[in-house]
Amino acid sequence: MLRRALPLLVLLLALPATAADPRKVEALRGELVRQGQAEVEGLRAAQGQRTRLQDLNAQEAALKAQIQANSASLSRLLSALQMYQRNPPPALLVSPRSARDAVRAAILIRAATPALEARGKAFAAEARRLAEIRRSTATASEALFQSESDVADRRARIDDLLIEKSDLEGPAAADPALARVARSGGVDDLFRALPGRAGPAPGGPPGHMLSPLEGDPFRRQGRRGWTWKAEGGATVLAPAAARVDYAGPLRGWGEVVILGLSGDHHLVLAGLASADVGTGWPVAAGEPVGRMAEAQRGAKGPPELYLEMRKGSETVDPAHWFSKAPPKG
Repeated sequence: MLRRALPLLVLLLALPATAADPRKVEALRGELVRQGQAEVEGLRAAQGQRTRLQDLNAQEAALKAQIQANSASLSRLLSALQMYQRNPPPALLVSPRSARDAVRAAILIRAATPALEARGKAFAAEARRLAEIRRSTATASEALFQSESDVADRRARIDDLLIEKSDLEGPAAADPALARVARSGGVDDLFRALPGRAGPAPGGPPGHMLSPLEGDPFRRQGRRGWTWKAEGGATVLAPAAARVDYAGPLRGWGEVVILGLSGDHHLVLAGLASADVGTGWPVAAGEPVGRMAEAQRGAKGPPELYLEMRKGSETVDPAHWFSKAPPKG
């Protein structure tokens, strides 16, 4: 029985694995795009809450300083009145000079009374304002915590979807020659090795592109490349529908993803902690392609993502395809 079943088992093992259902892959890709956009919106909300919290803290500090200054002024006034109480002016019949002192003291008391009343009202208003600021601060802190929790949940969901999608599509086809060039050469050497390896990229001419991260680019690197500041652990999104022409380490650049677009255009995304796509994979606009490093304590600044666009092997200005550009400098 075993002898008869063995040829059938060998035949089954020799058959190629069942191809992934393209509808399932496309559904996963759509869900990844939605989750990536939700993370961007969550990061935007969290940044808004941080800004509001900073503003409220600044308002509280300014109000405390104002209260302290008013308190010091009031203390001086009360001290003067206490000295007057301990050493009141003599009776009016003692001498004309004493009478004048008594009149002056009465005038001082009448003048000080409205001032004291006004100071008391001001203190009450400042105390109410301080209580309002502290309540708003507590609300903003809670909203920030919720926004950051939502972002963490989105990232966990993206990780699960990427694993599921990778299981369906199977391992990416590695190109040992490209890997050798990336280890020993530079980005220009890698681009010289790319033509003709994967065929033309699908789709029409590249149009408007999405930002790969929440926020706007803040710096130009050299003449062409742009840099984004990233939240620690942020998901990097594909700016346009493309084919992954390379994903992995590149000498001098760290972990990079190179996306092939139509018209011999390429996008280079560098500075990632990890790539979540493989060479040869198609990606949709807004689909997660990698992850930034977590923010490190004591680091000079947040992680940075570098983007460069090329036509053939020449760099071109990305401004034609993105809505916002970094300031020139």
